[in-house]
Amino acid sequence: MKKVLGPVVILLALVVGYAAAGPYLTVSAIKRGLAEQDAEKLSENIEFPTLRQNLKEQLNAAMLKNAATELKDNPFAALAAGLASKMTEGIVDSFVTPSGLATLMEGKKPTPKTHSDESTPPQEDDLFKNARYTYDSISRFSIWVPNDTGEETRFVLQREGVTWKLVNLIIPL
Repeated sequence: MKKVLGPVVILLALVVGYAAAGPYLTVSAIKRGLAEQDAEKLSENIEFPTLRQNLKEQLNAAMLKNAATELKDNPFAALAAGLASKMTEGIVDSFVTPSGLATLMEGKKPTPKTHSDESTPPQEDDLFKNARYTYDSISRFSIWVPNDTGEETRFVLQREGVTWKLVNLIIPL
């Protein structure tokens, strides 16, 4: 009985250790992928379609909230909201790129010139600098990156089986 219990305890400890280290390993792989400009490594660790959709919903909600208060007596408010939604889609699609994400991970605000194809890759040490890491639940992990104004951008990783992927980005609006 004791001969079987020892390996089982060791195996269980390894599984728990791997599960606890999983988000940190994913963050490290994302940093390495951005620094090496390795799209395949990034797509293994970032769920780009889900990330884009979550960001579009976040920005659309913020725009609709602002539009509702500013255009409440305007008959063209619905048209403006529709145009704002389409504009948001284009903006998110152009900014949710490896270089755009790297800019946010460095605590900077993305601009059109920061995510050009000719930009130099970021240094691994500059990504998630001064970040704080928290477990939100067993299957959710957050990285909080402060920017120059003291606000924090939140990167949310979600567990899928035994792997973790970046699925959401919550920016201060």
